[in-house]
Amino acid sequence: MLSNEELERYQRQILIIGKNGQELLKHKKVLQVGAGGLGSPLSLYLVSSGIGELILFENDFISLSNLGRQILYNTDDVNKSKGDLAKSYLTRLNPNIKITIINERFTEKTAEIYLKNAQIDYLVDASDNFETKFLINDLGLKYNIPFTIAGIQGFEGQLISVNPHNTACYRCVFGGIPKTDKSKTIPVMSPTCGVVGSLEANEVIKGLLNYGKRITNKLLMLSLDTGDFTIIPIKQNPNCLCANQN
Repeated sequence: MLSNEELERYQRQILIIGKNGQELLKHKKVLQVGAGGLGSPLSLYLVSSGIGELILFENDFISLSNLGRQILYNTDDVNKSKGDLAKSYLTRLNPNIKITIINERFTEKTAEIYLKNAQIDYLVDASDNFETKFLINDLGLKYNIPFTIAGIQGFEGQLISVNPHNTACYRCVFGGIPKTDKSKTIPVMSPTCGVVGSLEANEVIKGLLNYGKRITNKLLMLSLDTGDFTIIPIKQNPNCLCANQN
């Protein structure tokens, strides 16, 4: 049941999803990877929307160059742990939410204990590298957990949501991990992080509630310099991992 405080806190959202929907969110558990440019708005909206628990993987520390786009943090936070700071800020935003910080890199070994035993309802990517995105894809398929993966560069962003083994996955779009020059710094416009991170939060909430139409079997491409949002249909590759039922 929702407390009087929760009824007041979520009153505008309840007008859309109803009390039953809000109560359903309260019992849902999300695992998020990353609390940086994408992860900041993503976590803020998940927590403010009233999910039950957020498990957040983040093992990095704040640098001054993060502050142009990572809105969870401020200047006094430089050189401090992102995970610890994220938990403190998010708990103050909404003390009703259980927040668990994993101060480790997201790897198959570190993730599996939570994916096996924690009854995760949704897996969401806010990482900054292809290796982690493909790992999230493959673990979501392995454990049959719905997931959303997104990426940003400059003014541009992309997003896909997946129902394991029922819809096309990240590998259906990109195949294998592309070769990139890891010595190069990826250019990012700060508002792009906010828009794409917010879209991810919206996808997670829709998935948890089975509400509306998620961005499945399609890739959302957006260009904020031109204001274009493009949907590209995607078919499940019959030779892909996602086409094989566990």
